[in-house]
Amino acid sequence: MIFKSKLLREEIKHWLLVASLSLWALTATIYAISKSEKMILIGVDDVGTRIITDSKDRLLQSELKNFLKVFFETYYSYDEKNYLTQIGTATELMTNELWERNKDHLLEINEKLQKTPLAQSMEIESIDLIDQGKVEAILMLKIRSRIQEQKVRLKVNLEFKKNERSEKNPWGFQITEVSDAAI
Repeated sequence: MIFKSKLLREEIKHWLLVASLSLWALTATIYAISKSEKMILIGVDDVGTRIITDSKDRLLQSELKNFLKVFFETYYSYDEKNYLTQIGTATELMTNELWERNKDHLLEINEKLQKTPLAQSMEIESIDLIDQGKVEAILMLKIRSRIQEQKVRLKVNLEFKKNERSEKNPWGFQITEVSDAAI
């Protein structure tokens, strides 16, 4: 008797469809929220490979040193051909605020390199942890132009903070301040 009316049948179908789609949406949402991604850190050293679970793991202790080496290598070693690539990689290790402050200066260096080509390489003489989050490094820069080679010792002061890992910055750190001066 209830299902003899075509209007009533259509209305029941409509509400059954709404209820089933709502149930499906609720189930899919709960499933998506429960499947949050976890980042797993795998350490590789002389002994072998292992999953790192402890923040005091010796591989993590040497990570800051390796992070700083990578930053110095990308920020201070370049030539006119690879400058933008090198600096682009280095700026991925910086905070956005630091990048915005240094952007004009770094692009100005690129323009000067295009007019007067040179190659700059870097060698680390020392890295010292001054305070929590502050590092002082002494670098030896070798600047080669067509005619001459010049050596410059540079004192670099860095500030860093812990950061979440990403594809562009796989390290657990990010540079918040960088300043350098010839010594």
